[in-house]
Amino acid sequence: MAHYVRVASMMCNEFPAHKPGEAKNAAIRLVSSQLQSLAGYGLDLIVFSEAVESQGQTTDTAEETARPGPLLNAYCEYAARLKTHIAGSVKLREGKRAYNSIAFIGPDGRILGAYHKSNLTIGDIGEIGQGLASGQGAVVIDTPIGRLGGAICFDLNFHWLREQYKALKPDIICFGSAYHGGLMQGLWAYDCRAFFISALPFIGGGILDPFGRPVKLTDCYTSVARATLNLDRVMVHLDYNREKFPEIEKKYLGEVVIDIPANIGPALIYSTTAKRTAMDIVREFELELIDDYFERALKCNAANRPQGKIKGLHGTR
Repeated sequence: MAHYVRVASMMCNEFPAHKPGEAKNAAIRLVSSQLQSLAGYGLDLIVFSEAVESQGQTTDTAEETARPGPLLNAYCEYAARLKTHIAGSVKLREGKRAYNSIAFIGPDGRILGAYHKSNLTIGDIGEIGQGLASGQGAVVIDTPIGRLGGAICFDLNFHWLREQYKALKPDIICFGSAYHGGLMQGLWAYDCRAFFISALPFIGGGILDPFGRPVKLTDCYTSVARATLNLDRVMVHLDYNREKFPEIEKKYLGEVVIDIPANIGPALIYSTTAKRTAMDIVREFELELIDDYFERALKCNAANRPQGKIKGLHGTR
């Protein structure tokens, strides 16, 4: 059934001025003022930029989820006050190691879990040189609004992490970053069949749909990207499915939306009613999900491929 969520991406482009040693307090002022500005919008999820962690903390001021410090407490306080989920940028400590992390906070102010950046920047001036530890890979948090995953900055360059997320099937990937990522943002959204929310310290962050298309972006006039998303969706390929689309649309007359972008071959099917889910439509009309179709194609090609070495134009392989 239709599952609408209201989400926002925060642009952290004006870090507050502060005295030496007061960076963390400045980060708390930034987070608090931005969250206060969102009161009354009824948001379900707010995503923060990596700029909060990178400018507001050092490894020595990393906090623990078991004993939250002032930055985590600010996230938790406002999550409860606004009754929203927050994906908050923060340095977290586990044992003796500190991580660049996204903490997921529930609308009751409780910490639901955290993603630790798995692909850190290297070299003496990089994060590894600064003493941060590398995370173990993909993390998805189940929440009432959907399955939330996290990625941070340099992570976007590494397909192994994206493949882990693809297998975990998140509804939304929360990307807190100091790096845009360009075409990689859309690639992650499409490959993971997920909505993608990027929070950056400059314009151009925002919300992408599972085809990687912008839903709402920050720009020179807009420092907060807000949108309403319907998470009840499935992605199918046009092959062997599209001839059934007219029948679906005529039967349900707007209660099912079939979104077909140009040029790439798949479609997103949304349920816009409480009467049925998008997967109910798949079962009723015997549609084939896109990843099942691709898996079937792989198996068919493997069975159709001659065994042994093949001599081609460019030698033997």
